[in-house]
Amino acid sequence: MALKPNFFQAIAALTLAYQAFKYIKRQTALLEKWDYDILAVRLLGVTKDFLDLQIELELKNPSAVSLTVSEFNMDVYLDGIKVGNTAKRGMYEIPKYGSDVLTFNVRAFYKTLGPLLGVLISKIGKIDQVQVRLKGQLYVQTVPGVFAPVPFDITDSALNLYKQFN
Repeated sequence: MALKPNFFQAIAALTLAYQAFKYIKRQTALLEKWDYDILAVRLLGVTKDFLDLQIELELKNPSAVSLTVSEFNMDVYLDGIKVGNTAKRGMYEIPKYGSDVLTFNVRAFYKTLGPLLGVLISKIGKIDQVQVRLKGQLYVQTVPGVFAPVPFDITDSALNLYKQFN
C-alpha cells in the first residue's frame, strides 16, 4: 500500500504548525521578561507650594516581536516617602530587541508631605542614602486590541542614578 501525497502534506503542515507554536511560545516568554531602568530623577522646579520632579524610565524589549504598552499609573517614593503619583496615557511601541524612554512628571505638594518634608530635606547632600521607588502598573498588549495589566515595583538608589548620568 503506497502512501498518498496528502499524508506527507499533512505531516509537513503539522511540523510547520508545531515549529510556529514553539516560536510563539518562546517570544511570549521573552515578552514577559521585559526589563527597565530608572534613567534619571530630576528636580525641575520649586515653588512655595510644591516641587516638580521628572522621572525617565527606559523600557527594554528582549523579544523578536514589538511590544505595545499603555496606561502607566505609578506612585513615586523617595527614601520610602510617597512624594506623589503620575500617570501616562497613550500607546507606546517598543521595537523588537529595542527600548524606549518614557518621561513622567511628578508634582509633590508640601501639604501632602507634611512633616516628612523635613526628612527629605535632611537627605539633601546625602545622595547615597536616598532610594527611588516606582510602584504601579502598566498595560501590555497580549493580542491585538487586548491589554493585560502588569504590576511593577522598581527600586534603585539615587546615587546609582547620579553616577549613571554625571
